[in-house]
Amino acid sequence: MSAAEGQPINRPRCGEGEEVRSSKVPLVAGARPFLVERFFARHEFTAEFMLGSSDAEAWTARSLLELARARGDEKAATEWAEVNLGYTESSGHPELRAAIAGLYGNNIEADQVLCVVPEEGIFMTMSTLLSPGDVVVAMMPAYQSLYELARAKGCTVRKWEATYTKGIGFSFSIDGLRKALDGEETVRMVVTNFPHNPTSWMPTPAEHAELISICRQRQLLLFSDEMYWGMALEHGEPESSCSRYEHAITLSGLSKPYGLPGLRVGWIATRDTDVMAKLRQMKDYVTICGSAPSEVLAIIALRHGRALLERAWETTRKNRELFKAFCAQFPELFEYAPEPSAGLTLFVVLRGWAAQMGAQAFADWCVEAASCVLVPSDCFEAPEPPAVRIGLGRANFPEALERLRSCLLKTKDGPKGS
Repeated sequence: MSAAEGQPINRPRCGEGEEVRSSKVPLVAGARPFLVERFFARHEFTAEFMLGSSDAEAWTARSLLELARARGDEKAATEWAEVNLGYTESSGHPELRAAIAGLYGNNIEADQVLCVVPEEGIFMTMSTLLSPGDVVVAMMPAYQSLYELARAKGCTVRKWEATYTKGIGFSFSIDGLRKALDGEETVRMVVTNFPHNPTSWMPTPAEHAELISICRQRQLLLFSDEMYWGMALEHGEPESSCSRYEHAITLSGLSKPYGLPGLRVGWIATRDTDVMAKLRQMKDYVTICGSAPSEVLAIIALRHGRALLERAWETTRKNRELFKAFCAQFPELFEYAPEPSAGLTLFVVLRGWAAQMGAQAFADWCVEAASCVLVPSDCFEAPEPPAVRIGLGRANFPEALERLRSCLLKTKDGPKGS
């Protein structure tokens, strides 16, 4: 079902203003408008509360340096004060790449890491490794660029679709992956995202091992978006795809649980030397190199990475409990599902008048009535069942929830005209 199906034809799709709805707006390099990003462009810096954000509370440069000093890091302040504002190494600062490699134990070397802006990593991989006519299997719903760039390249995208179970939540089955892989045409790449955005689903170790086994048997490229991986470390030490599979390309970075999205620091890690050589060559045509100040702050941050993650874990735990109680107060509108809970987000199915409005219209009403931004499932091209993404990582989550609660109590039967 397309994003427009199942809702009145006079409603705009997620993120669409007049400029996007206009038939005069062409595709950009074959790609359709990025629905989540266009939705955020309308509201992120105007609404009072970002109740649907997928990142943790952001650190300031000062608070990061204060943390480092409090933890006995005597060189952080000097590193920051003396940062050289010239060009940096294309692959990334050697110390930064070494720190990143250390996140993968002894499985990844520094020269198997390429520093990128996270979105750039997706663009580079799809542009470099895919050709028109290739078949790609991608998780759905998903962050749009994980499948849209392949589609724009001329690839056939098959869906590995989530299943919703009432009272449990969204999940992806390995049998569903196998079905997506079956067909006359040979699959080139599988695209995964763990913990998953927007559902926060995380495979069990056995499920992940089976996924890797399937990819190895078929000699598939595996693009593993692990931007939220730090959240999974709270309850164990899951092994990254790039550590387990020689043809895996892992994307990660500091934007989500680390709370440093403004640095724009991410990385690709892979043991596939041919893939790495192609990606390094492609980087010469995009950002060329990273920001020197960002790289220095990233080096400092990774020396204290556990402390950054612990703050995100604590905030998320507290906010999850608050939202659980919120759903218990409004069971006629929100269907709380206890699982999955590995990420920074919840994908909450709507009920009652909110569901009757449709996720997009309900989200628009939340902005208008409460100045709270919840991300509708339409932004993930998944209007059924109608759902909204809730972000658990922000410090002002309690205030945002209280604002929404107040508005809902005044609107028990739904907004007039809905």
